[in-house]
Amino acid sequence: MAKRPNILLIMADQLRFDALGCYGNNEIHTPNIDSLALNGSTFDNHFVQNPVCSPSRCSILTGRYPKNHGTRDNGIPLRDEEVCFPEVLRSSGYLTAAIGKMHFTTQFMPKENEEDDWPEDNYGFDVIHTTCDCKTGEYLTWLKEQSPRDYEIVKMQGSRKAKEDRASAAEKDTSGAPQLYPSDIDPKFHQSTWIADQTISLIQNAAADKPFFALCSFVDPHHPFDPPKSYYEMYDPDKLSAPTRQEGELEDKPPHFRRHRVGRGCSNEKYDYRKLTDRQWGEVKAAYYAMITLIDENVGRILQAIKDKGIENDTLILFTNDHGELLGDHGLLFKGPFHYDCLIKAPMILSWPGVIPKGSRYAQITEHVDIMPTILDFAQAGVPNGVQGMSMAPILRGDLGAGRDCALTEFTCYDWGLNLKTLTTREYKLTYYAGEQFGELYDRNKDPNEFTNLWDHPDYQEVKQKLLMRLLDRMVQTEDTLPLRIGKY
Repeated sequence: MAKRPNILLIMADQLRFDALGCYGNNEIHTPNIDSLALNGSTFDNHFVQNPVCSPSRCSILTGRYPKNHGTRDNGIPLRDEEVCFPEVLRSSGYLTAAIGKMHFTTQFMPKENEEDDWPEDNYGFDVIHTTCDCKTGEYLTWLKEQSPRDYEIVKMQGSRKAKEDRASAAEKDTSGAPQLYPSDIDPKFHQSTWIADQTISLIQNAAADKPFFALCSFVDPHHPFDPPKSYYEMYDPDKLSAPTRQEGELEDKPPHFRRHRVGRGCSNEKYDYRKLTDRQWGEVKAAYYAMITLIDENVGRILQAIKDKGIENDTLILFTNDHGELLGDHGLLFKGPFHYDCLIKAPMILSWPGVIPKGSRYAQITEHVDIMPTILDFAQAGVPNGVQGMSMAPILRGDLGAGRDCALTEFTCYDWGLNLKTLTTREYKLTYYAGEQFGELYDRNKDPNEFTNLWDHPDYQEVKQKLLMRLLDRMVQTEDTLPLRIGKY
């Protein structure tokens, strides 16, 4: 039997797939993540199962769709009875670690420790070092001891984030670009650096006779956009490409698109985006890119620690996000029930020298639910009943028939009063809204920017009906298989 690898799953929160050099972005500086792609394999059609944090993360953790694991929106904790893949790895002899942002439970109000609401088995994690959007938890306690100056900066950032989330539209700070706060923090005390520090410590102290799994989950580039100023100054807002948008493009979209654009949506982020200048959109992008570049530097530190430990050939690394970011595209910011590719398409990079093909790219459609069975496949661990994902390993091994012909993304938006399901194929994307006359249909080849909604177009009615049937079929196929039937009666 081949040796089981150490496994490192690196995640960045709200990271667009096209905000990396290896996905074609020639403006951003991400050499270390790009090196992972150069020395491993890249998936070009990988999709999330939900465009917001908790549901997406719980789909990764369980290999199940949100409608089945139950976390259909933020604010719904993952059920204790759900089987998480760190539990499987731990029972198979792995040391398991959770480092950074987890968000498997509620996170709206800041708590001292994110894991306060976790079940007794800690989702299968042995080692836990968490922090969150509001920068609380172990990180803040550590920072208070290490750098009182930076502690005051970060404590203020966390309080401001919580206040901003609770504020009404009238109370929002609209003096500039939304939630743009370049910071005087020393980068070595930044949250991203601390997350990398904890991951490096785990690698350095890992026992030679016991494989480890670590979920290294960066909080950035999730808003607020508050990178260290030295990183923000790496990017000139006036020289960055403008957001992808077209005059009048929201007129054929469902009504919540237009409400959100003018600050009348149902999310925590209520801003009138019509008021932003091109310069301000560039400032937001500069800050967003700066946060990613800091993450990239810390990924480089982690990769160097693996090399220094001499375990590079014994370690499987996966890099992805939980969902994307609108970043001004279509005149919108942040995230929500807008299933554009910039929100639901994810980076997916795998690297394991000598095992995973070097420099390969794959066009097959894959999903976040596939991460769990892929990890368990390489770890030689059994996949629990109820898992709905499919291992990506056969694709990497050259099976031309492996992969999917479509991806399923869903979002039950309680605040918005919307229940939507999206089917993405190589040719089309269709979004169905339960109980509504409106919907969305895009020709992904002719209209890759998703400007023109073809839902009511007379020339696409046959296409729409076929896709609706495929969506119905996929919804039936993905019904929960749990609990198992163990008898005829």
